[in-house]
Amino acid sequence: MTWLDKWFDEADWPKDPHLDEFRDAVWALSRNRELMGWVTTGVRPMRSLPFFWHQQEQMWTQVHWLDGQHDYLEEDYGPEWYAAEELRGGHFVSAHPRTGLDVRFDATAVTGPERGRLWAELDHGVEPHDRRR
Repeated sequence: MTWLDKWFDEADWPKDPHLDEFRDAVWALSRNRELMGWVTTGVRPMRSLPFFWHQQEQMWTQVHWLDGQHDYLEEDYGPEWYAAEELRGGHFVSAHPRTGLDVRFDATAVTGPERGRLWAELDHGVEPHDRRR
């Protein structure tokens, strides 16, 4: 294995246990107790400065609305972890699907078989422009 292969090898990447609840997770988004959609979260390796040598993880969120629309992926990374902290606090801020204005939604983790079903159905990571094909 060359040094370049080792540099891209993600096998020994450090995993942040504080991000475990966000690995391939689904969160229900509601407003005034009405389900509006879901946010899916995934955790992936990233390199950061200086010189992209530091190995860490980042979280990607994607909002999926009841009407079938999907937002683009948004990244979240430390040390602030804004989206992760919002979800831990039971809410998530995103643009309302009808008005486009930022709204605070209530967020609840989906668990069990329902999480698995939604994870497969929502197809986290596929960008909206790729879904139209």
